[in-house]
Amino acid sequence: MKVCFLVGSGISRPAGLPSVHEITKQVLSPKEFFLSSDGVYRRVEAVQPSPLLVQTQTPEMERIEQFLRWLKGLAELRYAADAGRWVNYEDLAYLAAQIRDDSHDQYENPAIGPLICCGLNSLPGLCSAGKLGELAGQAEDYIADVVAEMLARQPTQSEHLDIFREAASDHRLEEVNLFSLNHDRLLENFLKSKGAAVVDGFDEENNLGIRKWNPALFDCWRTHAITPTVRLFKLHGSIDWRRFRPREAQGGDLASNPWHEEYVGIRSNPALANARDAQGRAHEELDRALFLAGTFNKMLDYLNHVFLELHYRFHRALAHTTRLVVCGYGFGDKGINNRIADWMGFSAGQGKRKMILIEPRSLDEVRRSSRGVIGGRLMIWKDEGSFVHLQFPIGSPDLTWERLSRELLGD
Repeated sequence: MKVCFLVGSGISRPAGLPSVHEITKQVLSPKEFFLSSDGVYRRVEAVQPSPLLVQTQTPEMERIEQFLRWLKGLAELRYAADAGRWVNYEDLAYLAAQIRDDSHDQYENPAIGPLICCGLNSLPGLCSAGKLGELAGQAEDYIADVVAEMLARQPTQSEHLDIFREAASDHRLEEVNLFSLNHDRLLENFLKSKGAAVVDGFDEENNLGIRKWNPALFDCWRTHAITPTVRLFKLHGSIDWRRFRPREAQGGDLASNPWHEEYVGIRSNPALANARDAQGRAHEELDRALFLAGTFNKMLDYLNHVFLELHYRFHRALAHTTRLVVCGYGFGDKGINNRIADWMGFSAGQGKRKMILIEPRSLDEVRRSSRGVIGGRLMIWKDEGSFVHLQFPIGSPDLTWERLSRELLGD
């Protein structure tokens, strides 16, 4: 049997990694960060730059804070009637992205015009009419950098994830696919520490200390599999993913198309950051960590490069399984929810499909907080016998692999 797991941020909370609420609180305090020379926003306390630099940037960070708090107020007005709906950093990133994209003609949206006018009127002196899109882009970058910084913290423990190791070691399962919506590295680090092989779509480290993106690895993993192996697909990217580009050797001709050799990779050995390839070129990191943040704008990025490949893999893996385990995910991503609903609705002669939800909240709470199609169908699926709710937190002694595997392997 082939099994798919879909995991969200709920599996990271027991490890002491920050919650959405904690990240949002930090995002609304930009003056604790500064813009470093590499274009990344970093925490003042951690880097300790010169006081003069921090002082010089204070007005800019105050502008970002004022802009974010204005966006937060707009979102709170919109969601005021939704009981239990509070505005988080993903909402702010989504709003900022819409303003930036429209201002830069990336995704033109006539409905954004009045919002921009409202912003200019509500925030007098903040920026000129032609600069609001630029400020929105700065705010979006700042949010991404805060998220990456906070999720890079060391976990306090990770033993609650052992059920995934047990799944990888169970010889009754032909294939174990882990689809993660998380940006942190908790799950892969835990599995590797327990001796499991994790196929994540990146090559082994090369002489530049970089693991290059190579999705063909997802297809040939069985060839050399001698240890328990899982395929890990990080559908929203990761805090250690970067874009890289070879930098021409000193005195060499500038490339006519500098984007031609760009690629996605992981800097697995920072000590080799200045190493050279066969042409004498160092490979420099571009921009910030490559992951998706934002409530609904993620779905636009699902069509881009690495993410298109990953979501294609999600679609194909679901098409070849009748079992999906969901853990730590609150059904907040409408794109993912649509994929689940389609999978549950069309079996194509494979036999009965079953989704197992590991979630400590009551099913009614889950249903009320779910976005899109999922909330209205959970009870229908339960009545049909195609949905099982295991009401335990991840790591609970009552949630054993024996119990979960009975649900997976049974009718």
